[in-house]
Amino acid sequence: MPDAPPPQNVYDDPEFFAGYSTMERFGAGWVEAGERPDFLRLLPDASGLRVLDLGCGAGQLARHLAEAGAADVIGVDISERMLEVARSQFAHPRVSYRRDAIEAVDYPDARFELVVSSLAFHYVEDYATLARSIARWLAPGGRLVFSTEHPLYTARGSEEGWVRGADGTTLGWLIDGYAEEGLREHRWFVDGVRRYHRTFETLVNALLDAGLTVERVIEPVGEAWLAKHPEAEDERRRPMFLLVGARKH
Repeated sequence: MPDAPPPQNVYDDPEFFAGYSTMERFGAGWVEAGERPDFLRLLPDASGLRVLDLGCGAGQLARHLAEAGAADVIGVDISERMLEVARSQFAHPRVSYRRDAIEAVDYPDARFELVVSSLAFHYVEDYATLARSIARWLAPGGRLVFSTEHPLYTARGSEEGWVRGADGTTLGWLIDGYAEEGLREHRWFVDGVRRYHRTFETLVNALLDAGLTVERVIEPVGEAWLAKHPEAEDERRRPMFLLVGARKH
């Protein structure tokens, strides 16, 4: 078996970062992210909690949790460019930011009461090992809340995914190789952005195998966001994200 490629740090690519920073959800625009309301509903009361944010990006979620009363928040991200934004725009006395790959970090058993991650796990090659690590890092009763790209999105059968008629009308969403888990590469601002496709079954069962109880799964439509973006009506035709809430007993 060939070795897995090292963790990708595409967010530090100048061309990629220039493109990504134009997105509505970048920086303070996180409040406009379509899945954000559903994600926040999955979160427990953060008061007094020790929190780990994996793939914290620009730090919006980390600071939100500190402002909600978390006792200590550690944000981990591989991208120095994103962490520069986090430290300059989303600093908080109870938030510390650490530059590292999600796959490389380790913490003592029962170190956290809450682990969160927003749209980062699809970049991680060994999801099962990550799930076991998170279960170990969580104290009894601790919670995991994360979002990831939906398997129907990562299994898209073309670069764009949409199938269009000769007149440009959207006919549907193309899926191919759904059962074939592993590395998928697509162009997103730059060529060769790596994500890992895994089935819905794998996403859920890895958590169960790690000893976590899955309490809620959401495939957000983002109704409020769509109301502001009627041109994106096709987003109703397939889920882009999957949100999961789990607990350690």
